[in-house]
Amino acid sequence: MAKFNIELELDWIEEESIDDLIKNEVISNLQDRLINKVEQKVLAKIEKEAEQKANEVVDSFVHGALENKIEDLKIPYKKNGWGSEVELIPISEFIGMRYEKYLNEKRLDEHGRETSYSSDRKLTISEYFIKNYLEKELSGKISAMIQTARKDAEETIVKALENNLKEQLSVDIINRLNIPQMLESLQNKASELEGSE
Repeated sequence: MAKFNIELELDWIEEESIDDLIKNEVISNLQDRLINKVEQKVLAKIEKEAEQKANEVVDSFVHGALENKIEDLKIPYKKNGWGSEVELIPISEFIGMRYEKYLNEKRLDEHGRETSYSSDRKLTISEYFIKNYLEKELSGKISAMIQTARKDAEETIVKALENNLKEQLSVDIINRLNIPQMLESLQNKASELEGSE
């Protein structure tokens, strides 16, 4: 157990007792703490509500801007890098110009990697994507056409061979069985049987 001795020199206490002074001091400290906590809570609540209101104002502005059609919005655009002449153009036109500039300025090699040296630059982004898209599409369609043509040719050849074999076999069987002579002999026998009756 620890024992502390506190010695205070209280010259300034004149009329009030120590108990009253301590009581007043504790109460004022508690009041200060409570006021600070309340202030912090109120400030946090005000901050949160202000943020919500700001978000609502921004959302309503964006919604209003979209309602007024983006094409109607105009932004300043400097015609060239050297002059100071500025004109107002629709935002859709500006976006189109920037997109076209991006597609034409950025250069890629034949594998689609961005190049750092001008000697390696072969294609713009749009050329690269068009080339790859056409290559994939054409190779896919050509291979499909080749497969269907091969399948059709095989089916045609098989049917032609089948028909040719049927014709040749039927002629060969008829000749080997000598069916015309059999028919003739059957007719002769039939006429003999009719004559004998």
